[in-house]
Formats: sequence, structure tokens, C-alpha cells
Amino acid sequence: MPNKPGQQRSRFCVFCGIVDGSESALFFRDGERRFTDSRRGDPSAPWSADQPDVFVFENQYLFFDLTSLIIPRDHSDSTIPFYSQQMELWSDLGDVGRTARDHACQYVEQLQARNPDRAPTGFRVFCNFGSMGEQSQPHAHLQAHAAQELDQSRWAPTGQPWHDAVREHGDCIVHETDSTIFYDALPTLEAGVANLWQVVVSVGFTAPQRSLPKLALLAVPREPTSQWDMWEDVGQLGADVVEYGAEQSPGGFRVMSNFPGQQIDQGYGSAHVLLLGGSHLGLYADYY
Repeated sequence: MPNKPGQQRSRFCVFCGIVDGSESALFFRDGERRFTDSRRGDPSAPWSADQPDVFVFENQYLFFDLTSLIIPRDHSDSTIPFYSQQMELWSDLGDVGRTARDHACQYVEQLQARNPDRAPTGFRVFCNFGSMGEQSQPHAHLQAHAAQELDQSRWAPTGQPWHDAVREHGDCIVHETDSTIFYDALPTLEAGVANLWQVVVSVGFTAPQRSLPKLALLAVPREPTSQWDMWEDVGQLGADVVEYGAEQSPGGFRVMSNFPGQQIDQGYGSAHVLLLGGSHLGLYADYY
């Protein structure tokens, strides 16, 4: 069961410390930024008068223009497997998913208003599961990234929207549920391998010789919709994706949703989620 407000958490958690104000963080809320640091005489909860159910704060590793973490206030007691709380979150993303999407969109718009020549045009919302997916915190969380040098990776590495690329390079359905269709995306990665290395070099995150993941799937809702609208309520698709990811890659995996700025007028293109796993994945951004 989640910890109730004011209840002592059963084990140390950095994210719970950020929620209750005992750990420092730069918060975002309603367009405002507020830094809370108990070491500087501010030990109270950052929004004690009206504590939200969802917290947004800046990742301490400032790799890109936008590196935010989005977490639910409550911390589940589930600990096995390590990514169990992530799976609970994805069974009903609700406000956490919408908040991640809206925050990233708003922040990118602010960056564009400041410097349109340097600002990113799109963003990515993603989630790491287990050691092979580079998950470091058990407390459920989403991450959002944006940077101009990452814009190219919002598309499939063939330079096309993911739906179009997968249909052109195999269109192979590997799994289906009542709500979700899973397509094999590895042929698309292999077809665009030269472009992948170019993105890797420009981002500087991963060595160009790194191998492709053993599992790459494009999950789409059975009822077509836009990326923007799907993240209003990810619903059963989220539960389907993490359940299948845990089955196919129990050591860990990564779930990503790209919002390419080139398709902003179409609601960021067709709704899709990328599921990567089967081997150790690189840190955060990567090139998929």
C-alpha cells in the first residue's frame, strides 16, 4: 500500500525525500520553478500548503535542455521485481502521463520563445525498467528529454515516422491484445543503422560500434489516434506494453514515446510507444 501523507516511509527513497522536502530539488509547477534545499534552511515540503499528487523536478544530470523527472507522490511498498512500481504506474498512467506530456510541451515552447534557432522542436517521454533498462530508483517515475541534437531521433532511423518505417520494412505483427498491436521494429533499426551511428556521434552518448537491442517493438493502439491524444489517457496500452516487456525481457527494458516537432500540427503524429529490451541498453537518450 502507498504511504499515507505524514506516514514515515518504510525505507529510504530519494524521491520520497524530494516530495517531503528533506532532499533538494528544482521543482516545476504551474509554469513556476522553485528550488528547495533543506541544507539551506528550507526543511518544509516544497508545496506544503497544497501538495500535488504529481511532482515535476529537474534531473540533477543536466544532459540536455530538458531533463525532467515526473513522479507520483505516493510510494508503493512493492519491491520485487525492482521495477514493480514502474509497472504499477503504467497500469494506469493517468495524471502522471498527462503531466509529463504537458510539462515537456510547455518547456519546449518556452525554449523556442527564448531562442528558436537553438531550441528543440520535439520531446520524448520515457521510462526505464530494471538493470538492463538503466533504472536506478524504485519509486515510480517518468522522464522527459528535449534537445535540438535529439530532434533527429524523434523519427525512425530511416528518417520516416515510425509507423511508415515499420510498414515499409516488414510490417510484422509479433503480438496482439484487445487494445494493442505490437510490430517488429528491429528491421527498421537495421535498415537505418548508418543514420543511427550519425545520431550517436552527434549526441555523444553511446559508442558508434554498440550493437542494436535484441528486442525492438512498436506498440500502437488498436484504435488509431494521435500521440497527443493517446497520452491524455494511455489506458490499457500502457499495461499491455509493460506486461509484454517483462515477459520478453525480464532483466529490464525501456519504454519510450516520441513527440516529433515536425508533426506538431498533426498531434505529434500517430500514437506509438517503443519497447526496447533483450540486452543492456545505453543511458537515457540513445538513438531510437
